[in-house]
Amino acid sequence: MRDERIKETGSDTRRQRESLASPIFIVILCTTLCTFLVGQGTNAGTSVYLERIGGEVWLAGIGALCFSVAAAIARLLSGPLTDMRGRQIVICVGAAIMLCGSFGPLLANEGFAFLLWRALQGAGFSAATTALATAAADVLPLSRLGEGIGYYGLGQAISMAIGPALAIFLVSTDPPSNFYLGCMACSIIALTLSLFIRYEKDPESLPATCGYRIRFDEDNRLDGETKETIAEEGKSRGRVAHALLKIFEPKALHGAIPVAFLCAGFSFNIFYMGVFGSSIGVSNSGLYYTICAIVMIVIRLISGKFMDSAPALAIMGVSAGAGVIAFACLFFTSLMPNGEISSMLFYFAGVPFGVCMGLGIPINQAVAVKMSPKDRWGATNGLFQLSIDVANGLLSVLWGFLGSMVGFGAVCICVSVCMVVAFLSALLCYPKEKAPQGGIKK
Repeated sequence: MRDERIKETGSDTRRQRESLASPIFIVILCTTLCTFLVGQGTNAGTSVYLERIGGEVWLAGIGALCFSVAAAIARLLSGPLTDMRGRQIVICVGAAIMLCGSFGPLLANEGFAFLLWRALQGAGFSAATTALATAAADVLPLSRLGEGIGYYGLGQAISMAIGPALAIFLVSTDPPSNFYLGCMACSIIALTLSLFIRYEKDPESLPATCGYRIRFDEDNRLDGETKETIAEEGKSRGRVAHALLKIFEPKALHGAIPVAFLCAGFSFNIFYMGVFGSSIGVSNSGLYYTICAIVMIVIRLISGKFMDSAPALAIMGVSAGAGVIAFACLFFTSLMPNGEISSMLFYFAGVPFGVCMGLGIPINQAVAVKMSPKDRWGATNGLFQLSIDVANGLLSVLWGFLGSMVGFGAVCICVSVCMVVAFLSALLCYPKEKAPQGGIKK
């Protein structure tokens, strides 16, 4: 009886150590939510703000380009800086830059100043989210990493559900500059919360199964001679190769390549779904986004039951298959006469697409992280998210061109083909055997 009680107690302790709901993870989730609210809000509300103040609405497109370019550059820099300088400092600096980008428009918001603020918003958002994704992976138990990354994505899903609507609501108030006050408030909260992400100063406070704690323990076991050997191996690669490897983690491509093709649907969803809905006579295209976001939230809440136990390729297959169904539905709406049935089918497409994004991004991020060395998770997340940014930018241009030439119905077919290619690329890129937790040993 006593042995059974001890065994039961040990089992309870292990479950407690494997818990995801640690205080530091909750702080990271809240910081992520506030950061994505600013990113989603500024992207959705800027054009409406310019229209309300009588500015040139075409500036919104140039501003979006400045946001994207600054975000891409920040991804390249913030990934290695997260590994070398620490997670908290990059999150704090990113939130501070984002705060400057939100406060600046209240002082001057015309011409070059407008473009500067958009660039600061993109750079700050990108730096903060790269470091936050790395911090989330640090504090999650490796045995539940995929599940935890799914929960981490809740901040993105919730911000997609309420961020654009909240931004447009604030722009519609008097004065419309309340929009930037709201972005400032979220930036201040994110900056304040980032001050509490202090686990790097006390790694031993983390559970023993967390990635950062395991890396800390492994580093302590290395003697000085071994560390010098590792440093010399890095120098022997050559200056150019060594510099590139500091910025890019090649093993992240295992997840970055499939998610880039998956972004075919994401880019269409962000930039053209409203226009497509209007073209087929849908009166309220915004409802599609709400349905999609709700499904994403539900999927990420229930995915913990299988995210780390089911084969990654099977989860990716469900994601890509759901994407094909979503864009097949949208294609058929383009063939139907405008009416209630076509509108209902349009809204229904948000359900499978929510499944596609709710599974696709977390599983590919989990593959990228698990395949990479633990001390390179900053560069891994930087490259992973850069692949999403670049794919969204390039594909949005392609879909806009094809949409104007052959119509968005034909574009839906192209997006469906990209979903199939995303699965085929996963078939080639995913490890043939189950990847060791936290990365492949060299």
